[in-house]
Amino acid sequence: MKVISDNQVNTFLTKSLSKESIIDQFQPTLLKSLSTYAQNSDEIVPPRTVQQSNNPDSDTTHIYMPCISPDEVGIKVISGGPGNNAKGLGFQGCVLIMDEITGQLQAVLNANTLTAFRTALASTLGLTKVVSLDQEILPEVTVFGVGLQAYWHVKLALILYEGKIKQVNILNRTLKNAETLAAKLQSEFSSIKFNSFSYQDESSGFVPHVQNSSIIFGCTPATTPIIKQSYLNQDTKYPKFISLIGSYKPHMIELDLDLCKELKEKHVSIIVDSKEHTLHEAGELIQAGYGADELVEIHELFSTEKLGNVTDTCSNLTVQKIVGLSIMDLSIGKLVYNKIGNDAVIVEDF
Repeated sequence: MKVISDNQVNTFLTKSLSKESIIDQFQPTLLKSLSTYAQNSDEIVPPRTVQQSNNPDSDTTHIYMPCISPDEVGIKVISGGPGNNAKGLGFQGCVLIMDEITGQLQAVLNANTLTAFRTALASTLGLTKVVSLDQEILPEVTVFGVGLQAYWHVKLALILYEGKIKQVNILNRTLKNAETLAAKLQSEFSSIKFNSFSYQDESSGFVPHVQNSSIIFGCTPATTPIIKQSYLNQDTKYPKFISLIGSYKPHMIELDLDLCKELKEKHVSIIVDSKEHTLHEAGELIQAGYGADELVEIHELFSTEKLGNVTDTCSNLTVQKIVGLSIMDLSIGKLVYNKIGNDAVIVEDF
């Protein structure tokens, strides 16, 4: 059995990522798992267990997410809450990978970077399908949020759309944290200009930058809309793609609710990773009154020629919502496990 640390996952991804590896290796692996999930969702991803800690000194929520597919068997466990956030820990967790035939435990991976990467990778599936890599786009990318999710979303976008993006705008409630992420990314992408803003201060001048962005990511646990319709470029010449990953409870919402309702009235479908899970967790879709027949799953974008409209022709806007599934962690975790090989710590007689 192998134990793979967060540092090993991060190092492997940093060394392995290129436009070619994302398109030819990482995206197909994740897409295959989403297609498998869609074939028998209830059995492949059984209901998760969510429970508050019984320790009187803890405000932590523990979440257990199993997966039993033909090619991925295991479980993801994550824990978090206000106490963790105050300590700078955020969510903590691991992914257990088991042999799909025997059930033998093969690997335990730290879930920190793995979760952020697989979510960003899922965002790129819909993104690259709707906005082709050789298409003319606006020269800026905007991300709301500063966590690992925000970092990986920006990083993958810069790799995939290399040469087309000149500036990245990082918007956060706290400006200092936005500046910290900007500095980190600047050290990796020296040719890109990184701008930092507090999204609570429109007078800081971030609105024109958002309007100059074809790619917008929402990576915050907001409970009121922070991505407003007035921030978006209305020129139909340029595609606008918004991928939302921050809201994971019905009361949480990142995107302008009036915009969501407007898209629904126009019969514009939202791209999702799972119809069932987004309609239970995604505040934008729940509060706007979306139903399953008004959503298009990512795997359908790649397997069906005739789909419901996912782009508003009046504004050239597409919206995607990702909530995450355990099979996504297991499929990418298994890829990492198979590639790292002997570099992992081997624990005998587990």
